[in-house]
Amino acid sequence: MSQSSSKKRSRRVDDKSGEVRSATIPDLIQEDGVFVDGDWVESKDQDPQGGVRLIQLADIGDGVYRNRSARFLTSAKAKQLRCTFLKPGDLLIARMPDPLGRACIFPGDEKPSVTVVDVCIVRTGTGGTNHRWLMHRINAADLRSQIAGLQSGSTRKRISRSNLARIRFVVPTLDEQQRIVADIDKQFTRLEAGLASLKRSRVRLERFRNNLLNTAFDDRWPELEIREIGETVTGSTPPTKDAENYGDALPFIKPTDLNVGYHVEEARGRLSLKGARVARVLPRRTVLVTCIGATIGKTGLARVPCATNQQINAIIPNDHLATPEWLYWTLTSPRGQEMIKSNASATTLPIINKRRFESLKVPVPPLNRQREIVADLESKLTAIENCALIVNKSFARAERLRQSILARAVSRSL
Repeated sequence: MSQSSSKKRSRRVDDKSGEVRSATIPDLIQEDGVFVDGDWVESKDQDPQGGVRLIQLADIGDGVYRNRSARFLTSAKAKQLRCTFLKPGDLLIARMPDPLGRACIFPGDEKPSVTVVDVCIVRTGTGGTNHRWLMHRINAADLRSQIAGLQSGSTRKRISRSNLARIRFVVPTLDEQQRIVADIDKQFTRLEAGLASLKRSRVRLERFRNNLLNTAFDDRWPELEIREIGETVTGSTPPTKDAENYGDALPFIKPTDLNVGYHVEEARGRLSLKGARVARVLPRRTVLVTCIGATIGKTGLARVPCATNQQINAIIPNDHLATPEWLYWTLTSPRGQEMIKSNASATTLPIINKRRFESLKVPVPPLNRQREIVADLESKLTAIENCALIVNKSFARAERLRQSILARAVSRSL
């Protein structure tokens, strides 16, 4: 962009008459401004001991600088790559999800900083558009929608800087920008106070829930190995080369299907009758535990006959258990989860094999006490879940209110 064209665009926006003007981001850039992508810094270019911070997509929040990453490169490498160094107050726009096009203000860092290529840097320059107003404008729903409409890519969606540059929006005078920012900041401060209270409520509910669950894992009772309270069955996968093994006769449970926890009834995959004969069919009310991988310890309670793949160990309860629900709550309690994970092999891919899994010991109360624990847990956990639902709905309302605040502020510019 030439200096003359930059001046021309700047005059169109910052008109002395005080009238509102329509503009694109390039129109807002003054002679000493910047509108560029971050830099292509590969892994080989990075150095954990480097003196230059490399800002990542994870640092770019929706109106909030998150400060989450810890990547660095040397000053010499940054200069060799001709990186654009950030300044406090720069506007950073994420060209990748999630959400796509989110923008925040860079507050500065104790180290000189640059950013990655999928973050766009906007510095309007001396006397230019208020960066906080522009951040709010970009994060408003109408512009977010335009950004989504200009995205490209099949698997990893992104918006190019050239497409960002096509988006046109109304720009009020600097005085009006400042008034809008002050109003938004005032309302957002109140909103953040409410969100902080909701977050504290969520933490208290989770703490209460964990304390309740630990009542199922009570050291006062005699310990039995898992093999003594039920039959352990490791799942298997019927040959996938034979398509006739798969159909709609029986749910075929994998670890992701255990996300529902207490009520496992459906699965993304299903077996045919032929496949069910090859697999190991489990009765309803079988306890299912993931025993390999990042989700080791994830537990579910089957409510229908099913089969599982080899990543899951199933426990078919015997007469030592009055109710498999008790075992489910015991294994999902913080102490139960710690027992499973601490007995897993300490490798890149954690695993607890059938032999070791069967040897785990849990304190088993009398049958009548098992029933009492389950009844008490179900009653109190239902109340906790209802409270959590209210909290989650409040978070959703807060996000709608945030967008409403931005929309009302934007309407003042139109």
